[in-house]
Amino acid sequence: MTRAIENRAYGVDVSSFNNANTTEYTNAGADFVLVKVSEGLDYRNPKAKAQVDSAKQNNVVPMAYHYARFSGNSNVAVQEGNYAVASAKAVGLETGTYLAADWETGSGNVTSGNAGDNTNAILAFLNVVTKAGYKPLLYSGASLLKNKVNIAKIVATYSNSIWVAAYPLGSGKAVSEPNFGYFPSMDGVAIWQFTDNWKGLGVDGNISLVDLKVDGKAVSQPAKPASTSSQKSWTDVQGMTWHEEHGTFITGGVINLRWGANTQSTLIAALPEGSEVKYNAWARDSAGRVWLQQPRENGKNGYLVGRVGSEPWGTFK
Repeated sequence: MTRAIENRAYGVDVSSFNNANTTEYTNAGADFVLVKVSEGLDYRNPKAKAQVDSAKQNNVVPMAYHYARFSGNSNVAVQEGNYAVASAKAVGLETGTYLAADWETGSGNVTSGNAGDNTNAILAFLNVVTKAGYKPLLYSGASLLKNKVNIAKIVATYSNSIWVAAYPLGSGKAVSEPNFGYFPSMDGVAIWQFTDNWKGLGVDGNISLVDLKVDGKAVSQPAKPASTSSQKSWTDVQGMTWHEEHGTFITGGVINLRWGANTQSTLIAALPEGSEVKYNAWARDSAGRVWLQQPRENGKNGYLVGRVGSEPWGTFK
């Protein structure tokens, strides 16, 4: 079903810190609700489904955002993109709606790297989101976007995809309407978050600056998409879902390389710290371990753990 959000419509963004029932916000005039669905590779908002359902019940448009921890690492960004998509689907957000990367300083997300790496990682995430049929947004503060991200490259790939935060009257002060005399001018802005205390409700206030359409139609990929656009996934006999990804992992300590993606599988070798492993796929097991698949001779594969929860056991590049 096609739903439209007109230019200059108001909306809020919510997380587990906000009410599960969004009626208070929609009664105050919010026409859309951006719900935090996930963070990193190991957190899902426990209130997300209730918040999405409440928005739908109040006949307003639910959207989603994922709090990034991938910093400037494109490989991790792909993993987080898949996790965000799965999280959005799990709470009933249909394809064709918006799914944002919340890329800011905090919770382990490092924003001090170079703008090129940051931008490529963000695009890797957005490409995964787009391939899954969702519409991409990038959220961050105005200063961070201007200084540590190549906005021109983002907008050239995905026009009107910027969700920018800038508070003209300072944090914590109740604001009902935005002060456009302060608007942080930059290209590609779709949504402006202008306060963290909209109408005294203790919730972030946003305003759309273009018409936003939720129509179930996927966004076109770039003319020369990143490698993530051809990514394949499959489920093995153990029930683990694997995602194609080509990269290099450098061990941060001694890590066991096994013939199967299981801690009881036969050991091939104990790889010393600093070992470089070329991998072609990854999967997460029920214990939260992220396994990497290493192609070997005669069509065989080796497997090692590269991350447990949000803690990497080495460096991805």
